[in-house]
Order: sequence, then C-alpha cells, then structure tokens
Amino acid sequence: MQWKLTIYYILTTIVVMLLLEMIVVLGYYLFVNYNTDRILAIQVGSVAQNAAIHFSGPSVNEDNLYQTLKDWPSETGTEFQGYSAAFDPDGRPIAITRETSFEDNTELQMPAEVKQHVQTALTLEPSSVKPMTTYIYKEKSAVYIVAPIANKIAVRGALVVKAEQVRLSSQNLRNFMPNVFSFFGISLIGFIIGAAIVGLTFGIITSRILVGRIQRILISTNRWSQGDFTVSINDPSGDELGQLVHRLNQMAKQLKQLLWSRHDLATMEERNRLARELHDSIKQQMFAVSIWVNTGKSLIGQNEEAARSNLTEAEHLIGQMQRELNALILELRPIALEGKHLSHALEDYVRAWQGQTGIFVNLEASGDQRVSPVIEEAFFRIAQEALSNAARHSRADTVKLRLECGDPVTLVISDNGCGFDVRDAGHGVGLSSMRERVLTLGGQLDIWSDKGKGTTITARCFQKESRGLK
Repeated sequence: MQWKLTIYYILTTIVVMLLLEMIVVLGYYLFVNYNTDRILAIQVGSVAQNAAIHFSGPSVNEDNLYQTLKDWPSETGTEFQGYSAAFDPDGRPIAITRETSFEDNTELQMPAEVKQHVQTALTLEPSSVKPMTTYIYKEKSAVYIVAPIANKIAVRGALVVKAEQVRLSSQNLRNFMPNVFSFFGISLIGFIIGAAIVGLTFGIITSRILVGRIQRILISTNRWSQGDFTVSINDPSGDELGQLVHRLNQMAKQLKQLLWSRHDLATMEERNRLARELHDSIKQQMFAVSIWVNTGKSLIGQNEEAARSNLTEAEHLIGQMQRELNALILELRPIALEGKHLSHALEDYVRAWQGQTGIFVNLEASGDQRVSPVIEEAFFRIAQEALSNAARHSRADTVKLRLECGDPVTLVISDNGCGFDVRDAGHGVGLSSMRERVLTLGGQLDIWSDKGKGTTITARCFQKESRGLK
C-alpha cells in the first residue's frame, strides 16, 4: 500500500505539472495570437530601421527602398491586404507597394489621425527615436502603423503600413518569441524531474505514516477477533482515521461488556436449569425418601416386615437420586477436560441418561475428523437440551442420535414422541438456547416437529466458520 500511494502521488504531481505547463503554453500562444497588431507593429518598426540604409545624404535609392517594402511581408511570413508606403521628410510618398497603381505625388487616402502620426514621426529628434518607435491607429477592420525612418543623424522619413485580414505564420511567432518553445521544453523536463522528486518524498513520508496507523488498527482488530479485548488502538489524532479509531475502541469496549453480559446470562440460565432439575427430581425424591424412612422408623418393633419394605423403597429412591445426580454432574463436567472425542462423550452421557429415564437411545457416529472444541461443547449442550426435552415433554420411548464428524459437523436428534407445533414453541428457552449456540458458530439449526409424529432437531456447522472462536 505504501508504494501504491507513493506512485499515486508521483503520477498525480506529474499530471498536474503537465496540465499547468500546457495551460501556460496555450495561454501564451493565445496571447500572442490575439495581439497580432502589436507583433505587426514590431515588424514595421524593424523594417523602418532597415529602410534607413537606403537614405544617403539628400538622395534616396528608391528602387532598393521599394524592393525592401515589397519583400518584407514574405520574408517575415506575414500576409495582409493593404499597402506599405515610405514618405520623405516633407510628407510626400516616395515608395509605395499596393495592389492598385498610382501616380507619383498622388496623396494616399489616410485618416487624419494617421496623417498626424506621420507628421509626429517626421518631427522627432533622432535622439528620441527608439528602436521600435511606432504609432498604431485602428479604423474598422484596418490597422495603420506608422514608424519613423531615422539614423543617428536625422529622421529621413516615415513608413506607413495599412493592413487588413492579417495572418501571422509560425515564423512570426518564432521571431516574436525567441526560444519560447525551447524554454518551455527545458522547463517541462525540469517540472517532471521536480514533480517526481516531490511526489516520491511526499508519498514515502505520507504513506508510511498512513500505513503505520492502519497496521496498528489491523493488529488490534486481529486480537479482538481472537477474543482478546485487553488491547486498544492508540491514535490520538483528530482526523477521520482518528475518529474511526475512537469508534472502534468504543465498539470493542461495548463488545467486551456484551460478551460478559452474555456469559453472565448463560451462567444464570444454567443455574436456573440446574435449580429446576434439582427441584423437579432430587427435592421431590428426597421428600419421598424422608416419608419412607420416617414410616419405617415408626414401624420398627411393631411390624418388622412393613418397616423393612419401607426402608427398601427408600433405598431404591436413594439409588435413583444418585443416578440423577451423576447425570447432573456429567452435564457440568467440561468436555475439553475429559480428553474425549464428541462421540465418546455422547456415549457416556447417553448411557447414563438411558439408565435415568428408561428411554432407549440409538446412537450412530461416523467420520474420523477431529472436531474443534467449541463445536464439541456446543453440540454436547444441544444434545443434552434435546434429550432433556424428550424426557420431559415428548412421551417418547425411543430416541435416535446421529453424529457425522466431518466438515460440516452434523448432529441429528429425533424421537417418536407426541411432537408439538414449532410456531407455538419458537420462543422457548431451550430451543432459543440451541439456536443461539449454533448461530454463534456460524452454523444452522433446523427443528421439525408435527403432533403425533415426533420431533427432529438438526444442527450443522462448518469447522472453518468456527476457527478463532473461544
């Protein structure tokens, strides 16, 4: 996860940098493209500087000047509709290039503002003429650009360019933006390298902290899944992950309290069941024993035969009480401490239960796979509860137990008793206890019964579902 986050940070940073680079280049290109008038003015100023070499003293090389005015658009890759005209110091045109011919000294049709710019350019001092001194005037779709033709000594004339539908080629852009693309190319490489370094550093630091916090959560939750709630997650931060840790700790405390409450409830339920067993059987039998003994005592010396008969009955009841007490003690004995398989434990219990109740039990066990202790405990208790219900309520004379030790582990208990309506008895303590034990292990409990046709209880649990449970 740490390296996944690091690579994600690096890629994110690089993508962001590339997008910013593309936005800057596109913005710069649009800026240049939508400022064609300024680029054209720079070109016109450069042409005016070059045209000054054709003025030597009072003479002017008009042919060369004309050729310069004619060639400069193609040389710079600029296309437009209009003209280029050079004026002498007196404001007369001396070289003009345009689509229609005209006579010398014919005044060009120019707006008054352009004429004023021409006069301004002609009256400039040579020292005040900067390399790119130009004047721009726009009228509808046409743009007029005026630039002084000057050398270090004097202003020798003025250049006027009228342009419409200007189209600049890539050569113009390269002339206007020297080394722009090389600059952006170099900066792009620098951005990528910088983004990789920043993303790698930030990703390692951030992901290491995040992964460490998540690992602490995993360690604690694994301990909780094994039933150890003595550990808690230490994360005092107040962010979303810290809030999750706080809620997980609260959940662990509540789950611990719930398990203790459940344990206490199960203990109380078991005590109540044992109290009920002692009350319904042992207590009543002890009362009967006391009657037989007292009666026998009263008959000693009067009717020895009757006294001996009463004491014999008391002896039988005492034997029956011993068997029932043995059965109760067997129920309380933990299976895990017996060192027996579930099938052997059921055999011992069924043997004692048959002697106590007189009900025949047919036990069938198959499979040699070792059953986990938690399933053994749960299934043994289910068998106890089912046999107890059969003895109390079913009036059955035969019970069949079938145990399959595999995966899943299956226990089937059926009797030939009177049966009952499962819907009416669905909330009974015994049946609820069975369901709870099986559901705790992730298993399934099915109860079938019909009046006059007996009852069948089937418990099924996969061993892989119960691993890690205690």
